Amino acid sequence: MSLPTTNYCCDRRPAEPALAGQVSAVGGGNPVPAKTRILFVDDEPSMLRVLKMGMRSMTGAWDMDFASNGEEALGLIGQKKFDVVVTDMRMPGINGAQLLNHVLRHHPQTIRIVLSGYSDLSEVVNCVGLTHQFLEKPCSLDDLKDCLKRVTLVKSRLTNETLCDLTASLCNLPSLPELYLEIADALQSPTASAQRIADIASQDPALSAKLLQLSNSAYFGFSRKVFSVDEAVQLLGVSIIQSLAMAVPIFSSFYRNKCPNFPIDQIWDHSVQTGALGRRIFSQHLDDSHLAEQAFCAGILHDIGKLILADGLPEQYSAVLKESHDTATPLAEVERKHFQATHAEVGAYLLALWGLPMPLIEAVANHHHPRRCGTSELCLAGVVHIANSLQHGQSPHAELIVSPVDAEYLKLVGLDEQFEIWRAELTPRIG
Repeated sequence: MSLPTTNYCCDRRPAEPALAGQVSAVGGGNPVPAKTRILFVDDEPSMLRVLKMGMRSMTGAWDMDFASNGEEALGLIGQKKFDVVVTDMRMPGINGAQLLNHVLRHHPQTIRIVLSGYSDLSEVVNCVGLTHQFLEKPCSLDDLKDCLKRVTLVKSRLTNETLCDLTASLCNLPSLPELYLEIADALQSPTASAQRIADIASQDPALSAKLLQLSNSAYFGFSRKVFSVDEAVQLLGVSIIQSLAMAVPIFSSFYRNKCPNFPIDQIWDHSVQTGALGRRIFSQHLDDSHLAEQAFCAGILHDIGKLILADGLPEQYSAVLKESHDTATPLAEVERKHFQATHAEVGAYLLALWGLPMPLIEAVANHHHPRRCGTSELCLAGVVHIANSLQHGQSPHAELIVSPVDAEYLKLVGLDEQFEIWRAELTPRIG
């Protein structure tokens, strides 16, 4: 596949403006947003003082409370509804794990973040299913603010409380049954290799997302953002993945008959091929393996919201899939009609909650509407959009009615003619 010379824009570009643009585009108009309610919990008085002083600049956007122990935090939670709880882990009396377990059970929509200097593996096991993100002390106030801004910004795009509850309460996502059995077998083997685990996980959006969540967590002290499953497995190591898999259900299997109209095999195949095609677009032109792996990972993850909806709301989503097929209406339009959001926004919210790198979140959120990225350069979301459209166009399956390629975007980035060339060249290779 020949590729033209063009400019590219991915993780080197700030992501927030693109997501902010999406909020106004989805919401229709510019209503004044309600303040985000955040509860900070820490038993160290000096830490609470630092948080109170450091967060003063956010009082215009955030309504903040501060608790000095778990008991006080539970009292506040009983009085108010919080959007985010940020807690230390090791506290006397009710500790962070117990507090977050209460929040998960009674307020599943609440974003749960640990800010702690203690990350023993046994504590990690206790936290994996309870927390969305783990930030390690010492953590700069700017980093903490950025984390809170990202998750609350993406959440603001989901006005359907059922979807917020569903997504925020997820501890894992179910995998393709065959791949789940493969990964389970690999993890039980005394000779399990990192490469075999990575090879299996790279074929599955759910496995990929969970490993990226773990590897991007400060639990394990990695200093850089992780964009690929291969790197995630290498950094975590086989023994840690085995330990977590034995202790908590970080992986599970999708029940094929749960959502009757959900073409799980087609979606998995499409995700892998979209990722591979996006990787080719970057690697052949830029010879940049880093960007190529970002494109592959974004392609694998771009439809993960469909899995969330099919697994969490099977009856409703089965009806949405049927309506889309019967009326020949793009699936995203029918999703918007029924849920006030699409699978792109649902998937992006989960990835934001799980602390994945912002370029991947933005690519998933914008893979139907790359112009919302606000750039005339070809960005990661644009590559996924193009690869997604090309792959759908060559797919022999007709179960899903998809949105057409954004012709205006192709013109904007100067790829309208090249897109037709790619489509012709790919015809004998895909299908």
